[in-house]
Amino acid sequence: MGTALEPRQSAGPVPLRDQPFTLAHWAATLPERDITPEEASGPLTVEEQEELAECHRAIDNARSAQWLLGRALEIVRRRRLYRGDGTRTWEHYLAAEHDGMTVREARRLQDEWRLAKAVQDALGKPAPASHVRAMLDYADSTSNEQAASDYVMLRKSFESGQMRLAAHQITARVTKALESGAAENDPQIRRQAVEHRWREIHAPQPSIPAPAKAPDNAQTASGSKDAQDPLLGAADAAERALERLNQGLLDEAATLRRAAVDAEHLQKRLRKVGRILAKVVVPADDVIDAEIVDDEPRG
Repeated sequence: MGTALEPRQSAGPVPLRDQPFTLAHWAATLPERDITPEEASGPLTVEEQEELAECHRAIDNARSAQWLLGRALEIVRRRRLYRGDGTRTWEHYLAAEHDGMTVREARRLQDEWRLAKAVQDALGKPAPASHVRAMLDYADSTSNEQAASDYVMLRKSFESGQMRLAAHQITARVTKALESGAAENDPQIRRQAVEHRWREIHAPQPSIPAPAKAPDNAQTASGSKDAQDPLLGAADAAERALERLNQGLLDEAATLRRAAVDAEHLQKRLRKVGRILAKVVVPADDVIDAEIVDDEPRG
């Protein structure tokens, strides 16, 4: 008779994880000091362009790592690599190895990673996680590849109009597109309806009011009763400037490029403008037309 199989010996303690990316991987170092607006005049030098490119690589790496985390979690779950000594559950693994990550959060990351990868492949760089999340329902109704392609089309439309694409704008378009196929039972027809509707509504709507039409010369002639109030044009310009200011505040790329000293300088300029506008008093003729007294003797 053969001898009983001896229990398999343990391979020893689990080795430490490989260390995550560090600054050494992209050779970026923290600046020793901020530079002043005077020092930063003119276009970027070759050295500054390289520094900016390294920072962009770090940002893209962080965004790519988000969907790579989802892929890694899916592999661990599907291959049951979480079991450790054979008794650990998926929930215990998430709590121990991922700082208390919930099952729901892990599922969301697994649901998103394929679309995020498709978007990165189509766009040439990773997209914000909020954008990917906003496109998930559209991808479920079409495909990851179709959703990635249509997202890139929408994003480029906004960029060509020099406008920032926000997640809530994507969600609004996805909702409208899905409404068109809600009544269709056939998956293929529903998909076609959703894609067609998306193309109808994907173009961004300008958020900056168009400049007011210049008045006719006769209308602005000196002394004309119907001449346009010059303060009206100034108020229109101020409103357009405020709209541009709001868009500038939401520009993430500009925020990342802006040094602290530049932000402080801009803050002072804007506060100065605000103080001036707060003191503006619009004058008007105090004499009401109906109260004008006719001094000429009546016949």
